[in-house]
This record gives sequence, C-alpha cells and structure tokens, in this order.
Amino acid sequence: MRCIIIGAGNAGRPAAKILNYTGTDVVVTDQKSIDDFPDDVKTILFKMEESGIELRLGSDSLQNFSDFDLAYISPTVPENSPIKKQLIEYNIKIVNDQDIGELIDNEINIDVIGITGSVGKTSTTLIISEMFKAAGFKVWTCSSQMADLLSEVIIDGIIQGHHKENDIAILELPHGTLRLLSKLKVKVGVITNIYPEHLTEFEWSMKKYVERKSLILDMCENLVVNTQCIEFMDKLTHYNNITWYCTSDSKIKNLCNVYGELNDSKLNIKYESSDFKGEFETDFKLFLYYVENAVGAATTALKYGLGEGSVRLALSSFNGVPGRMEYLGNYCDREVYLDAAHLPEVLQTSLEFFNGKPLVIVIDNPDGITVRDKITIGKILGNHSKAIIASGYNESIKKLDMNAAEEVLKGAQDSDSVKVAVEDMKTAAELSVKYSNSGDIILHVGPGAISAYEQVKQSMINGIRDGCAKHG
Repeated sequence: MRCIIIGAGNAGRPAAKILNYTGTDVVVTDQKSIDDFPDDVKTILFKMEESGIELRLGSDSLQNFSDFDLAYISPTVPENSPIKKQLIEYNIKIVNDQDIGELIDNEINIDVIGITGSVGKTSTTLIISEMFKAAGFKVWTCSSQMADLLSEVIIDGIIQGHHKENDIAILELPHGTLRLLSKLKVKVGVITNIYPEHLTEFEWSMKKYVERKSLILDMCENLVVNTQCIEFMDKLTHYNNITWYCTSDSKIKNLCNVYGELNDSKLNIKYESSDFKGEFETDFKLFLYYVENAVGAATTALKYGLGEGSVRLALSSFNGVPGRMEYLGNYCDREVYLDAAHLPEVLQTSLEFFNGKPLVIVIDNPDGITVRDKITIGKILGNHSKAIIASGYNESIKKLDMNAAEEVLKGAQDSDSVKVAVEDMKTAAELSVKYSNSGDIILHVGPGAISAYEQVKQSMINGIRDGCAKHG
C-alpha cells in the first residue's frame, strides 16, 4: 500500500512516521521546499527520509496521484484546496486521525495513563511517573519537557520500542496530540483543569476547546478529574467510574473523593471512593499549583491500584519541574524565581501566594504561540507588584512585538507599579534589580519558561548578575 501525506507539518509528520513504521510505503508532499522549514524541522524531515519515507517538497513536486492507494491530509490544508479535489477524482481512500489513532493503539500493548487539561499536565505527568517508579514499574514517560509536539515524541517512542521495554506508559496529551491519539485505550485518564486557553486554534470557541478535551472521555476506562472542570464540562457528572480530586482552595470540597491540603511542608491527603479509602501525610517540598498537581497524581496512582507507600515516597522526594516556580537563587539579597505562569487564573493564584512580600515581576511576551488576554494579565500583575518589566520578545516564535509588552503595561495602568517595556529578557532581568530593593522578590512569569527554557533561564541569570553589578 502506498500513502501520500499532504503537508509536512505537525500533523503530517507523525502520521507519516507511524504509517511507515507499520509497513505502508509513504510519500510526504508539501508546497514548501525543504529550505522553507525551520532548522529543527529540517533535521526531523531528513531523519524521516533516512527511515525510508520519500519527500517530495516544493510547489511543483507532485503532478498526480495515480500510484497512491491512501492519503492523509493535514488539518491545515483548506477544504477548497485543489489537492483535495484531485484526491476525490482519483478515488483515493482518506486516512483520518481515527485511523492513525487505531494504528498507535494496536502498537501499545501496555497500560496507559493519559493526562490532559489546560495547565499542570507536565507536572502531573512527571509526579505520576515517579509514583510508578517508586512502586517498581518500568515507566515510559512522555511529557512536554521532551518536545512541544508530543504526538511525534510518542510515535518516535513506539519506533524506538519504548512500549516493549516498559510496564506502563505515562503520556501527556495536549489538545493536538489528543486529536491524533483519540482511539488510544487509556487505563486511567486525567483532566487537570479547563481554562480559556489556545482559543485562537478553536475559532475563539470555548465549546470547541472543551469538546477537544472531552475526547479523553471515550478513551479511558477510569477518569480522574479536578473539580475545577465542572463549570466547563457538565457531561462529567454523568460519566461512569469518575474520581474527583481537589485541594484546600476548592469551593466544592463535598464533591471530592480525594482531598489534599498543605500545612508546614506536610501534605495531608484523604481519600474515599467505592474502591479505596484512607488518609496519610507526607513531606512535600513544593507549593502553589504543585499541591493541586500532586493531589491529582496521587488520585491517579490510587485509582490504578498503587499503595500509599509508593505515593508517599514519590511525593516526599519530588523536586519540581524546571521552569515551574523554579528557585534560581539569591542575588544581591533578592530571591529570584523562574515561572511559566501566563494564564490569568494561574497568575492570580501564584501572586497571591507572595501576598505581603515586595514583588518585582519580569514577564516575557504572554502570547507564545497563541494570542492571550494581555490587558487582564497586566491588571493582575499591577495588583500584586511594585514594578513590572515587560519584554516584547516572543520567546516561543522568536519574534519581537513591542505592542504585546505595551498592552500588558496598559492593563496595569491603574496601579502604582513602575512600568517598563523592553525588547529582550536579559534587559528586563537587569532592570528588575534596578527597580527592586534588598529583601524583595524578583519573579519571572510567562510562557518562555516552557518554550525556550534554557534561553530564558540563562537570560534571567545573566541579566540579574549584570543588574547586581550596576544597581545592587
């Protein structure tokens, strides 16, 4: 069988890889030439070619489809595209995402834990993985720490045999990956939360975004859900075999099967449902959203059947995720943190934690790869800080947009905060020292701590050091 993949982008590449791996003769075509792709994608495409996938790139690369039996069309290809009309004329069978999902499910013959949601997926994924390792499992973990495009990471893992070498798969499932893997059978599915996020990819429709996240409902045997999701996902109340979790911040404690609360670095977890009941306390080094993610991870492990001992051991030793409320150190008597918070709801919670402590906030361009509500973000920052240093550089797409920085500061216009817009993160970090005093906290927020972690972290450290030399 021969399959033509229309589009060498984020949907087409994973589809091509799994089809090639499972024995289909694959050709990938795209109007772009190889030089039009970013360097990291070029590297991936060349490796695909080495694995036996034929590349036909450039606007004149393909004239007809007469020698193909199957076709996969990237979702980004317009419905009225001439190439789609040609496929119909040649009577070629269309391979859809459900077909790809079935191929992946046929390959993965171990239990799968799948984690989706708006934020907290990576932390929850990694904590769950530590719990299963503590229980003696060989664990195949896929999270956004590895790469942005997790569908490709998961398929690469299949090709490398990770599903054969391990006892269980712990997979983070962002919305794009969820679409492609919608036929994957999941032993326990997790929804961390639902916030208005990535709506530019869903025609600004929260309903369509929730519908995408809801794909996991039909994939999983057991479902673990944060009570925060109720307001967005009414159908959850009718789902069979659901386990709810919440923390001390929840307004719906009476609904929780698992409840967690942090007091003096001790995390207390109470759990009771039809199949498990108990209570335990463990040391826990972290704070803020880590508490919620830890409770969600504990719920998942207990639902699967792990014992308290493995859960406690993992929670007591977990040190957090790079770029998520990461402590960078004390510089000229200023405590410095690096965090990726950029959604208004998460920022509000994070900043309230520092209530009463003088805060100087450094923020990179909040848009990342999707447009966000920078006015609301700025208003929240203004309510909690003595100074806001906003960088216009978008670390995710490597593009300067000073309008984004100005919009953040506009949102904070009614506050007494010092407001400065700059062009890059290093300058922002340097000025954060200038506008802070001994004993203050300097906090970075923004998606760059995820999408460009090493670069943003180093820019923060270098800028802070220069700032200490000049202003400290």
